[in-house]
Amino acid sequence: MGVSALEGSRLGIRPFTDTATYRNLLRTGCATVNFSSDPFVYYFSALKYLKGEGLEGMFKRSTVVNSPELRKADAVLSVDVEQVVGGEGGRALFKCIIVSAKGPKTKKVEPYSRAPHSLMECVIHATRIRPYAESNLSEARRLLNLIEHHRSIIMRVAKRSRYARAADEIYSYCKKVFAEYEAQRKDT
Repeated sequence: MGVSALEGSRLGIRPFTDTATYRNLLRTGCATVNFSSDPFVYYFSALKYLKGEGLEGMFKRSTVVNSPELRKADAVLSVDVEQVVGGEGGRALFKCIIVSAKGPKTKKVEPYSRAPHSLMECVIHATRIRPYAESNLSEARRLLNLIEHHRSIIMRVAKRSRYARAADEIYSYCKKVFAEYEAQRKDT
């Protein structure tokens, strides 16, 4: 969604204006920014509609701001919105002040594998597939091809793993979404 450092102890958050994140920032005036290197944290939280059962117990209420935070986050920044800029063009900039920082947590060292990174790419592209399928079918096709590419990497390096199962679920879901919008376009 575009989180970036601003001057001082400030942070910029740039959500799309048609998202729950945008509406929540306007409503509450605060947020938690969760950092994680675990692709399954993103998989379950970003694709709630795909893996709702994986969300059980993932979140807790922040003790600093009126917002949930991820229990398994490596680090968490709690922020208050100071100013909202823009909104035209489909995105807005929320200028926030950091009111609290937790972490980073000490992590165990694991051997490098391309699977977690490829799964992250699948998750990122999957979150965009429906909006692009609604407005730009060729861009949605490109995203589906990227998901398929990263899924093939996972199948080569971690064939019978939870990364492979997650990539299969993401690909099946995105293929179904793409086919749904492709069929609608053919009907019109």
